[in-house]
Amino acid sequence: MTTAWSNWSGWVKAWPQALPTPASEDELSKTVASAAAPIRVAGRGHSFTPIVASQGTIISLQKLSGVLDHDPEALTARIKAGTSIRDLGPELFERGLALLNQGDIDRQAIAGAVGTGTHGTGAGIGSLSSAVKGFRLVTASGEVLTCSATENSDVFDAGRVSIGSLGVMSEITMQCRAPYALAESGGRMPIEDALAQVTSLRDKHRHFEFFWFPFAREAIVKFLDEVPGTPKPRRRRPDGEDSRDDKLFRTLCNVAIVAPFLRGPLQRFITSNSGSRYSSGSLTGGGHMRWSHDAFPSDRNVRFNEMEYAVPAERGPDCVRDVGAYIRSCGINNMFPIEYRYVAADDAWLSPFYQRDSVTISVHQYHRQPYDTLFAGIEAIFRRYDGRPHWGKLHTLTYDDLAAVYPRFEDFVALRQRLDPEGKFLNPHLRALFTKD
Repeated sequence: MTTAWSNWSGWVKAWPQALPTPASEDELSKTVASAAAPIRVAGRGHSFTPIVASQGTIISLQKLSGVLDHDPEALTARIKAGTSIRDLGPELFERGLALLNQGDIDRQAIAGAVGTGTHGTGAGIGSLSSAVKGFRLVTASGEVLTCSATENSDVFDAGRVSIGSLGVMSEITMQCRAPYALAESGGRMPIEDALAQVTSLRDKHRHFEFFWFPFAREAIVKFLDEVPGTPKPRRRRPDGEDSRDDKLFRTLCNVAIVAPFLRGPLQRFITSNSGSRYSSGSLTGGGHMRWSHDAFPSDRNVRFNEMEYAVPAERGPDCVRDVGAYIRSCGINNMFPIEYRYVAADDAWLSPFYQRDSVTISVHQYHRQPYDTLFAGIEAIFRRYDGRPHWGKLHTLTYDDLAAVYPRFEDFVALRQRLDPEGKFLNPHLRALFTKD
C-alpha cells in the first residue's frame, strides 16, 4: 500500500496500491491501460460519496491543469480535466471568456464537477454539465474517444454526467460567454414569505437562492444580478485560510456538540446576525459588484458532509418545509442551514435535472458528527418528492432505485458495460449503482 487518500471532509479514506499523477493525455492513457483495478480518479476530493475510494489505483489529475485553447467567435474553451474551477475563472477571463454559471464552492476540478452534475442556481440556467460541448475520454483499454453531439454522440449524452464510470476525461470543451459583472444583494426574509414568493424571486433575479436554519423563522436570501461596469478584482484568501466567520461558526458547531439543547438558540443567533455582507442591507440594493468568477464562490472552510437531492421545481417549497420540520423534531444535533437553489432541465442521461426543471435542497452535517441517522430521515422525504441524488453527495440509492427515477438509466448501464466490460472503473460503491445483485 502507498500513501492514504482522503476526501475534503475526511470521512472517505482509501489506501490504493498506486497514486499516479500523469501530466499528459498520453501518460494518462498508458496509466489507465496498465493500472491495477479498480481505477478511480481524484479531482480535488470534494465529493462526499466514496466514488474515488479504491484499493487499486487512484489517478490524480492535478498535473492536467490549464486552458489548452479557446475559440473567440464560438466562445468556447478547451480545458484540461484537472483544472480547478478557482484557477479556471481567471484563466478564462484573460481570454475574454467566463463560465455561464458556477456554484458557490470552486475547489472542484472541472472534470469532477462535470461528472457529478455540479451546479449553481438560476432560472433557465443549467448545471456545469449542460455547458459541455465536447470531451476526450480515455477508456479502459487506453483508447481515447472524442465525444460531442456529432461524434460518439451516445457516449457524449451518457458521459457528461457519469461519475467517472465510463473512463477518464482528459479534456473538456465548455461553452462560455463574454466576461460579465454581478452585483450581490439580499438579506433576511421570513421563511414563509420566501417560500410564498420563490417563483417571482427566481424570475426577477439572474441568480436566487436561500439558506435556512430550520429553528429560525427567517431565511437568508441571496441574489446575484448582471450589471454594467468594470469591477475591481476580488482579493481571495489562500485556499483553506480561515476567516473570522469561519472561526466563529466552527466554535458554535463545537459548542452544539457538547450542548445540543443550544442548537435552536444558536441557529437563531446566526440568522439574526447574518446579512452584513450585503452592503446595502436591503433585499433590493446593489451590493458588491464583482466579475462573475469572483462573485459566485464563497470560501467555506468549516468542514461538513452533505446530502443533496433535486426535486421537481414546483414541489420545492413543500419539500423544504418537510425537511425543516423533520430537522426540528428528530432530536439530532445539526448546526448547518438548508440550501435551496434552482437548476434548469437538460438532456444528459444521468443528470439529476434530466428533462426536468428542478429545485435542489442541500443538507449538511458538521464533519465531527455522524450523519447517517439524520440523513436517512431526510432522504426518505426527498424520495417521497421524486428526488434524484447529486452524485457527489451522500445517498443510499442502488440499481433498482436509480432505474426508477432516471428514464435513461438502463441505456447508461448498457453503454457502460460496452465501454468497460470488465468493470475496471467500478469500485464497490459504483458497482452497487450500476450492477444488479
